[in-house]
Amino acid sequence: MTPTGREAAARGLMGWPLVCLLAATQLLAFSDRFLITLVAQPLKLDLALSDAQLGILQGSAFAVLNAAAMPWAGAIADRGHRRLLLQVSVVVWGIATLACGLSGSFALLVGARALLGLGQAAVAPAALSLMAHRLPRGDLGRAVSLLTAGASLGRSLALLAGGAVLAWLTASAAIALPGLGPLRPWQALFVLASLPNIALLVGLGWIVEPPAAPARRRPPALAWMVRHRAAYLPHFGAASAAVLIGQTLTAWAPAFYVRVHGLTPAGSGLCLGLAVLVAAPLGHVAGGRWLDRERARRPRGAAPRGLAIGLALAPPCTAAMVLAGDLTASLGGFALLVAALGFTSPPALAGLQLLTPRGMRGRASALFIAGVTLVAFGAGPALVGVINDRVVGPQNVGWAMLTMFAAAALAGIGLARLTRRR
Repeated sequence: MTPTGREAAARGLMGWPLVCLLAATQLLAFSDRFLITLVAQPLKLDLALSDAQLGILQGSAFAVLNAAAMPWAGAIADRGHRRLLLQVSVVVWGIATLACGLSGSFALLVGARALLGLGQAAVAPAALSLMAHRLPRGDLGRAVSLLTAGASLGRSLALLAGGAVLAWLTASAAIALPGLGPLRPWQALFVLASLPNIALLVGLGWIVEPPAAPARRRPPALAWMVRHRAAYLPHFGAASAAVLIGQTLTAWAPAFYVRVHGLTPAGSGLCLGLAVLVAAPLGHVAGGRWLDRERARRPRGAAPRGLAIGLALAPPCTAAMVLAGDLTASLGGFALLVAALGFTSPPALAGLQLLTPRGMRGRASALFIAGVTLVAFGAGPALVGVINDRVVGPQNVGWAMLTMFAAAALAGIGLARLTRRR
């Protein structure tokens, strides 16, 4: 092997190949995370669940332990253990996905979803820290857009491929495991979804750790963020508003199309998966390219401007989705909403990296994403479930989403404007 070859092997994956691997990791993580949204209606019927319980399973059960573990994972990432973190994460969340398929009660599903949240806590901090170390600063917006596009494509994979597999499982003979007997179609879907993680483990083995910052250069990330809270807090609030809309949409859109437009769970997954497959990458890539160009032109306040643009588009797109009587028009509104929310993701994450010194980006990212996850993912789906049960009724889930999304968008725009001034 030539010296150049030895140097390349020592560095491991670099540049865009590394970004693609990290995006694939994010894709599988989000696919397993959101698979439960596809089977929400069968779960509700088989286990006699309320909409509030469905909201807890889709949001709070995952988010609490995920948010609690993420700062710890970010601290480990800053010490230079990113590859090991990602490998352990894949193993734990694969076991949790399998456990979701073997659960037969609400309590067991809550435990499995909590384990899934624990397993996926390290993915974002480790990936963002790796990209911040391995990529030029000018490429960070586009790199983050690929990572966030991986998250959206993971949701699409859960809906599209999951819908196709669910349809096949529903039509075929029951799958049985030794000692457990036949599995319901939704249970078998979770079992099959745990298998691709084996291939992902092999790919992660190609990552070589970049040098860690010296210990003396790693001040407490929380203290830094508190000291600069005038910039961090409004950015956190605006990003939380965008994520709340996105996560709640993913959690309840399949149920909306089953209840309002009469689709089957598998059919809703296929339709929504196709829409996300096209719209989400367009939104993420557009957001990343816009951010890099805007920073080159007017660097001050570029990230909050991007957040405000995406949030301003969210309420009219939601209204088009919810109020359209025609299925095609409603799906068009859904696709536009997905694209608008995708546009906000690169400004949210890349803006955080630009606010934070390199030596603490893993921990700062972990604290930031943990807080956003707890506020947005933990509260949004559960709150819509409560509104369904107590106020509008299950068949009016669209109105519950429209009300919540409009309020969140207005609050987020105001916070983004405040971030821009500061």
